[in-house]
Order: sequence, then C-alpha cells, then structure tokens
Amino acid sequence: MSDTDSFLQEVSEELRRDKLYRNMRKYGWIGLLLVVIIVGGAAYREYQKSQAAERAQLFGTNIIKALKEKKSVDRISKLQEIKAPSDNAKAVLAMLVSAEANNEEASIQELSKLADVVDDLDVEAHYRDLLNFKILLGSAEKMGLEERKSAFLKLSEPGNPFRLLAEEQIVLIELEQGNIDGAVEKISQILLDAELTVGLRNRATQMMIALGKDPELINK
Repeated sequence: MSDTDSFLQEVSEELRRDKLYRNMRKYGWIGLLLVVIIVGGAAYREYQKSQAAERAQLFGTNIIKALKEKKSVDRISKLQEIKAPSDNAKAVLAMLVSAEANNEEASIQELSKLADVVDDLDVEAHYRDLLNFKILLGSAEKMGLEERKSAFLKLSEPGNPFRLLAEEQIVLIELEQGNIDGAVEKISQILLDAELTVGLRNRATQMMIALGKDPELINK
C-alpha cells in the first residue's frame, strides 16, 4: 500500500507539473505582456518627469535671462517670447510682464492679458486668486469703489490665501469713502487674526496710529 500510495503521489505531481507547463505555454505571454506594460509604463513616467523637469528648468533659465535686460521694454519683449510649458507658467509670465509695465497704457494692456489668463479654467485656484488680486490692485482708475470693494470681499473669504491682503485693501477703500469707523473696525479684526504676518501687522498698526487709535487697546 505504501508503494502504491507513493506511486500515485508521484503520478499526481507529474500531472500537476504537466498541467502547469501547459498553462504556462498557453497563458505565459499574458504574464510577459504585463511585465512589459509595467516596466514600459514606469519608464515612460520617468521620461515624462525628466521632460517636465527640463522644460521647467529651461523656463526658469529664460525668465532669469529676460529679467537681466537693462531696459524694462527689453525685459517685457523677452518675457513675451518665452514659451510657457503649462497654464500655471503662463500665469507666472503674465504677472511678470505686468510687473514690468511702467506706463499707464502698458499697464492697461497687461492687466487685460492677466484677465484673459484668469478666465483659463486650467489655471490652479491659488494662481487665479493671485491674478485677480493683482488685477484689482491695478484697476483703481477703471473700477468704482463699491465694485472694487465687492471684488476684494470675495478674495477675503475664509480659506483664500490672499484673504488678509484683500481685507487690507478693503480698509483703504473704507478710508477713501470716508468711513473711518468701518476702517478702524476692519483693522482691529486684522490685528486679531491668527494668520497675521509681521509686515501686515506693522502696516495695520501704523494705520491705527495714523487714525488716532491705540493698537494696544485692541487686545483688552
């Protein structure tokens, strides 16, 4: 019985091996294909990352070269020649060009370009917020006070990275409208904000003093 059991076990193992080899010959190409796909996909991703890094490096290098031009007109010209590798990069370029625009005519033109970038849905939210903030800063002569105030109020909503800077601009609009009490109240809120930066704290404190108020009384 022992020899019979051993013989049957050997036959069973041989049959299993034969079945395994047949399956490998029949379906082995699927495994090889999966390996090729995985390895090829990984290689392609690395290639894409490498290409993206090269484009980003070239983009940065071209910007540095453009900003080294002595004249603002030449810097603008060089910046406008740069090919942006992404929509976010286009936003950066648009802001740089706008910053170089010194005369009023050029500023209006570049603000218009910024507005076009803002309308691009592929631009990330924080870039869009920054572009909107910059447009509003340069639109004092083209927008009414209430219109600008309403736009800054949208940027001052919780979670917006430019919230406090927008609130600072609202303070200036309140002062321009002659609403001293409203400006003081807004400054007080800014000074108590947990996300307040040192620079903004200094500016807000100086405004309070200029308005004849004691900033120290806010925390009491």
